Amino acid sequence: MSDFNRGIKNEALIEGLRRLATEESWWRDVLLDRSLIIAIRDEYLNVYWQGQSIFRVSFVNGRVAASTHPKYLLNPDVSGQISLVGGSFELKKLEATMLTRTYEGAETLGKLKRAAGLFSGREKEGVHAIATSNPSVVDVEIALSANGISDVGSLPRLDLAAFEVATDHIDLVFWEAKIFDNPEVAPRSIVIQIGKYQRVIEASRQKLLESYRLVAQNLVEISKMSGSVRQVSDAVRQVAAGHAQLWVSPSDVGMIVYGYDADHQRPGSRGETLKKELARSLSELGIGERRVRFRGDPKGLRL
Repeated sequence: MSDFNRGIKNEALIEGLRRLATEESWWRDVLLDRSLIIAIRDEYLNVYWQGQSIFRVSFVNGRVAASTHPKYLLNPDVSGQISLVGGSFELKKLEATMLTRTYEGAETLGKLKRAAGLFSGREKEGVHAIATSNPSVVDVEIALSANGISDVGSLPRLDLAAFEVATDHIDLVFWEAKIFDNPEVAPRSIVIQIGKYQRVIEASRQKLLESYRLVAQNLVEISKMSGSVRQVSDAVRQVAAGHAQLWVSPSDVGMIVYGYDADHQRPGSRGETLKKELARSLSELGIGERRVRFRGDPKGLRL
């Protein structure tokens, strides 16, 4: 049985966030910053900037509590040299300014983003760009546990989950995303990895559907808190309201490859050849060609 869980049922946490949304607060700043991704977890939230969680939001001791990693508090405005004298760094002159010590509105949020960006990379930046371009995206950084399924072992996190309109239902589609020059972008390696995801999805189907129905409701509520600054797709709203059936199958896994120049996009190029090989290989797993996306620049890619 899968132990996958997503969604916030704790009404006290939701109500606390509603209240903070009406005040001058870090949460209001997050809501109004559409470049940030709010990901629903199991009774808590992660706020992501380019693959880095700059806030973990939960309900502790009767109140909404936010925390961040110390590395994001390093002040990105600090510059200059620090002297090393007798084996010790002379930090006294910088002690008051080297860390972000208080939250002072959107300017502080900007500093956290800039500090977090130092720990990102091209792949995470691309995933972030795709997620923020698609109001159908309902999750990022998705950890699936094999939980005893033989010959699966540990799996890397899936990058994206999105709702997709089908003929008479809504599909929950998972996407793996890699930059073009990642050595793991090889048809056989990708087929093996996605085949493992498919086995876990099949075993976890009921929990996935239950979780993402609740996630849809949470995302609609967060959109309301933001005054509709944060958009959700009609598919998300339909699932949240119970007006559309949500479905997932092992074929609902896709591959996005991005981050390559025009030379690799021409007919006969390595990019076009790799795309055809990958589509052919994934067809062995029942995955259609539309689940294979190649794009030079990930910005604006529509799922």
